Amino acid sequence: MTVDKLAFRFDRRQHPRFVTAFEAELLEGDEARMVIVGDISAGGCLLEEGRGLKVGSRVQLRAKGLDMASRISWVRDDLCGVRFTQMVDPLQVIQDNMTSVPSLTDMIAKFSRDRLDGAELRR
Repeated sequence: MTVDKLAFRFDRRQHPRFVTAFEAELLEGDEARMVIVGDISAGGCLLEEGRGLKVGSRVQLRAKGLDMASRISWVRDDLCGVRFTQMVDPLQVIQDNMTSVPSLTDMIAKFSRDRLDGAELRR
């Protein structure tokens, strides 16, 4: 059996995952902390900055377009898995949390302004 087939056989995920990276707020009781969502599916997500969390803990995960009661399903070093209590649309959550990317025209204009500012400072 190949490694790919072996991984597929033992992967218990029910929903496809989408790799991402955006900030979210994780609330556990009265404590709040910022975390990074590393991947997301309809049923849960991977979080970075999960130190100190305990398997089975009830948490609330908040980001743009997401305010979900959840449960910590696993913890390993500073990573943890979160299972949502309800399904979400992962692509919509990713889209809601993407920062706008400047256009190429805007980037060139900023670069030109920065060069001019630097040239004036050297005079």
